[in-house]
Amino acid sequence: MEKIEYPPPKHLSERSKKLWRDVVPRRARSPERLTLVQTALEALDRAEVARVKVEAEGLTCTTKTTGAVHLNPLIRIEREARQLFLRCWTDLALHWSQEIDGRIYNED
Repeated sequence: MEKIEYPPPKHLSERSKKLWRDVVPRRARSPERLTLVQTALEALDRAEVARVKVEAEGLTCTTKTTGAVHLNPLIRIEREARQLFLRCWTDLALHWSQEIDGRIYNED
């Protein structure tokens, strides 16, 4: 069987490109799964950009006109992007690898 290379999209961060290279050859070769992996990694990158900006700007912002303090809107963007990443990753069944991560032990 011929091995087909699927290079990561150029716009992804280095972290996401590494994840692409780790995941795609083993778990995502169909167009549908490749699209879902790309969507997940784009969301992960978006969440990271938002996280860095929140870190620089702070968790809250104050409106100039009223002086009211509000939660930084980037927090919502980060949260929604992480949720999208997790939803895609779960749909791809990429949430756990027993071979790499070991067994899950029930502590009950």
